[in-house]
Amino acid sequence: MAIAASLAGATLLLLTGLWVSSALAQSSSALYYETGTSAGTLAIDKLNLSAPNTSTQVVKLGNVTVFGIALGGRYIYWSTETGLSDRGAIMRGTLNGQHVRRLVGGLTSPGSVIAVHGSVYWNDQSAIGRVALDGSHLERHFIDLPQENGGGVADGLASDGTHLYFSRCQGDTIGRADLNGSHIEEGFISVGQKRCPQGIAVAGRHIYWTQLGSGTIGRASLDGRNADGRWLKIRSDQGPFQVVADSAHVYWTWGGEAGSPSYTGRADADRSNLDLHFLAGSLYPMTLSGTGTSDECASAPRPGTERPGAPATARPSCSSKRSAQTSARPGRARSGAPALAERLTRTRTA
Repeated sequence: MAIAASLAGATLLLLTGLWVSSALAQSSSALYYETGTSAGTLAIDKLNLSAPNTSTQVVKLGNVTVFGIALGGRYIYWSTETGLSDRGAIMRGTLNGQHVRRLVGGLTSPGSVIAVHGSVYWNDQSAIGRVALDGSHLERHFIDLPQENGGGVADGLASDGTHLYFSRCQGDTIGRADLNGSHIEEGFISVGQKRCPQGIAVAGRHIYWTQLGSGTIGRASLDGRNADGRWLKIRSDQGPFQVVADSAHVYWTWGGEAGSPSYTGRADADRSNLDLHFLAGSLYPMTLSGTGTSDECASAPRPGTERPGAPATARPSCSSKRSAQTSARPGRARSGAPALAERLTRTRTA
């Protein structure tokens, strides 16, 4: 259980439970997450996952709606809207919260956002888009998918450094494409009828996903086999919503309905040491950093990520795959932000 206390401008989190799963399991160094402030606005904070487990503010967001958070090189990226009628944007700032600017504007309901191999990917009402980390090479319709009922083409995004994975609620599927946009497989993984996959994460040899209102996290092998929609039960029907993972742990956000507290839960990668209240006050979007792969792997373009037929360019070597580059859209409203339920909750047909 997380017990928060203010200490020299930071928040000290006393976390119960076993921290280290295995000497061979590689933990992330920090968790970046959205949270409320004492002024009633929103911010992105960073939780140090090694002692002394302090949480510090990274970016002040104000009264906006944030759907996804990603890290790439020296920057943090997030997708945002200021209201239901606003044209959304992909924002960027340095990791110390400075030099905040709009990277891509004019988006319709941007949702998930990830950064991998020199590019930022997002999904919105029309398509999956892509742009270079510096804002160049913008492709608003990088991957076009059939629109789901109620709008949008995907719910969560994740990458293993070679493929782009996307969840689709109404199809009950997780799709896959190469990072250059080719070889699209909309039904790569079938998660079961009326499961509505939302957030997705890739870590090690597995892909994880949340299922709207199910109280469970699913898992499958990266080759699409051994899908188990009830791999982990979180002991609450308030979520799970977002999920991130590394080779040691799985994290998820849950709670917050009808004014109730919201939390990040955590379990070891073998499902042991379940801690529902690992972090109190965290909202839906989050991402991990420091999984053993240098940030240059996110910022360096990977050979093969160009569209077929595009000219090859010289690029740094980056052989390691990034894990935990994930994001998802929340499926309901929350306090301190514009109501989201009408636009984000999928309308399922019988």
